[in-house]
Amino acid sequence: MNILDQLLLKLRFNIWARLKANFHPSFYLSHSQFGEDMVVRFLTNDIKNGFYLDIGAHHPVYYSNTYHFYCKGWKGINIDAAPGAMDNFQVLRPRDINLEILLYPEKTEEKIDFYIFDQSAYNTFDKDMAEKAMSIGVKLVEKRSLKTSSLQQVLDLYLPKGIDIDLMSIDVEGLDEQILMSNNWEQYKPKIIIFEKHDISVKELENSEIINYLGKYGYTIVAKCGPSVIVKLEN
Repeated sequence: MNILDQLLLKLRFNIWARLKANFHPSFYLSHSQFGEDMVVRFLTNDIKNGFYLDIGAHHPVYYSNTYHFYCKGWKGINIDAAPGAMDNFQVLRPRDINLEILLYPEKTEEKIDFYIFDQSAYNTFDKDMAEKAMSIGVKLVEKRSLKTSSLQQVLDLYLPKGIDIDLMSIDVEGLDEQILMSNNWEQYKPKIIIFEKHDISVKELENSEIINYLGKYGYTIVAKCGPSVIVKLEN
């Protein structure tokens, strides 16, 4: 390969490809921790406009299952309970509805303890998950009492009228399944759902309570990426 060819190759992949990122095949940027967004991109036929619901959004870019789609033109609702968590979202995701709300599967309008760590990915209101984080050396910054809201309350208030949810991503450190089970499935049925279920094989997952539950509403497993499970609503 001559010097010109080498230069053209570098220009194509180091400069041109980056300019085409998220718009040209083979140059998609993943922002998920385990590539979940690339699976969803395939499942949605790479549509340019869609709507997502990101529960436990954590950060607008880092480890985000929805930022790839924001870059493509999607918009949606981001929810995180950590105080100040939405400051970055307001700057980097201004098209989105960014809510600093603590979702809880059962009680609403009550206050519960929320554990805030120096590594915000570990923030949780699940006491067992908080103790597990501390046991591996993650530093607890504070424990704060926050008022709770239900998933249905939030969707009733903030989901734009006539909008279908193309993707719901949920990561609330230990209570993903309970929040999923609290949803009003007759009214709100996301086309694709990502949630976490740790320490389980694909074979065991097929017979798990949450998959049997979601199956009643028409969902089937399509992928497992690390601890993330991806299910899709079948027509």
